[in-house]
Amino acid sequence: MIEPIFATPIYKSDNLYAFTEEEMNCLKSFKMINNRGNDVTEEKHIFNFEPLNELKRWCEANVNAFMDKLGKSKGADLYITQSWFNKTTPHQHHHSHMHPNSIISAVLYVEGPNCPTHFYKGDSFNNFSFFENKKGNPYTANKVSVVNEPGRLVLFPSFLHHEVDTNKGNSDRYSISFNTFIKGEFGDYQNLTELKI
Repeated sequence: MIEPIFATPIYKSDNLYAFTEEEMNCLKSFKMINNRGNDVTEEKHIFNFEPLNELKRWCEANVNAFMDKLGKSKGADLYITQSWFNKTTPHQHHHSHMHPNSIISAVLYVEGPNCPTHFYKGDSFNNFSFFENKKGNPYTANKVSVVNEPGRLVLFPSFLHHEVDTNKGNSDRYSISFNTFIKGEFGDYQNLTELKI
């Protein structure tokens, strides 16, 4: 029998967010600048804009639902730090990266062709090539792909390296990303782990 230990959780929202026309107009009104492989908003706090208030609340509710399922302390809550909008035009991609200074990061698919996000696992077990790459499984795979679905929020530990596949479609792929950090009171005074943020 094989049992997984130290599993890496990825969260997919149970429901799809339905973007309003006002939200879409707001998102597409932001100035875009070049990012390595694709484009990103110059503004890195898009959730501070009033037309996106409801979207931000929905994202925060999903972040805390994810953390509750993982068993977070009742005195702690995660909040969104930075948020931005991404555009990947046909033939563009987004380079492999991770998100420093964040606990949980996110990609919320907005619209566009099938163009998955690839997540990579880096550990010593994947340093060997005697496993069948085409028959990957949860124990030996070093890449897991999540297909984009408009309105689906995907949350993942910020340390996970990930990238967006090349857009092979005929239209632009749009997504929102954000980072989070923790606030509250947690830990234990006697055990010298108390923290108030």
